[in-house]
Amino acid sequence: MKNPNQYFNENPAALTQERILRLNIFGMDFRFLANNGLFSCDKVDAASILLLENIPPLTGRVLDLGCGYGTIGIVLAKKNSVNLTMSDINRIALQYAEKNAALNRVEAECIHSDGFENLSGQYDNIVLNPPIHAGKEVMYRLYAGAVAHLAPGGALYIVIHKKHGAESSLEALRELFSECQIIYKKKGLYVLKCMKERM
Repeated sequence: MKNPNQYFNENPAALTQERILRLNIFGMDFRFLANNGLFSCDKVDAASILLLENIPPLTGRVLDLGCGYGTIGIVLAKKNSVNLTMSDINRIALQYAEKNAALNRVEAECIHSDGFENLSGQYDNIVLNPPIHAGKEVMYRLYAGAVAHLAPGGALYIVIHKKHGAESSLEALRELFSECQIIYKKKGLYVLKCMKERM
């Protein structure tokens, strides 16, 4: 039976304690509202920060897939001139992503979606800190969906730890994408860039 408090559930259990998290990155200060039941609710996730530090400058349509309370997408939008979409299966997390976009003066479209079900069109870049505890089947479904929803020549950026299946994910991604590179690897953490073939 699913735990209703899991961050990747559609309607998690009631939240009990809101807090403000602070992040300084790229010389900019960010504030994020978070609450119990959301992923990394006590501090901004270190792997998400690592992903942000290793993504090159972006343009065009960017999707923060499984956005949680919005850290990755909001920082990217503040740093780059992009058209940002944030999506998550967790309705409460998405509400916080909307609040945090406003708090940090970022324009974003926030869409409730299980994977790509409510997303349309193609994106120039997709960023993903995958929901490890949702299981391999869910993660690999997101990888496959990313191929279909990227524009030709677009890129998927992922951060994942070796102990959470980085090497098997890399193998699966290399079967889906025309090119998949390790752009950062240290202490078991990988940042991957996977390119969709140009037409």
